[in-house]
Amino acid sequence: MAAELEPPAYAVHLAGPFDLGRLAKLHRSCFDDPWTKTDLAHLLALPGGLGLIVRTEGLRRLGFETRRSIGFSLCRVARDESELLSLGVAPWARRLGIGTLLVRDSTRRCQMAGAQRMFLEVAVDNPEAHALYRQEGFEEVGRREGYYRRANGQRVTAVTMRADL
Repeated sequence: MAAELEPPAYAVHLAGPFDLGRLAKLHRSCFDDPWTKTDLAHLLALPGGLGLIVRTEGLRRLGFETRRSIGFSLCRVARDESELLSLGVAPWARRLGIGTLLVRDSTRRCQMAGAQRMFLEVAVDNPEAHALYRQEGFEEVGRREGYYRRANGQRVTAVTMRADL
């Protein structure tokens, strides 16, 4: 399916109330323990809450042009610190640079809001995400044992990472 995208095929937009359903659907497609529309609404309503959503700008399917939400990031800024709370790309749209686009836009927007550094947690068994974050200047600063819960009940350690903005 990835071959159907033609650059520039997608753009980053600020997420708003009308995106909650799209965000919840994307979150479900990316994580075993997905956030609900209510969870997402609370996050976006918090002071310093920020959501980004990537939409296709012309995906061709069966001869029709459609717009589709394919990635998101959710952040929070508090004074001079920010946190990348969640980032996901639809499974069929991975390896197109969308994650990199989201990390860069998230860090830029958080820096514009006054953040000087950003933190995040990532599952220890997600090497693709680790590589992306390291590429974007994040380094490991700690671990949280059993932080994530998989659908099968297994607990997975989170790696805490930090980058100066």
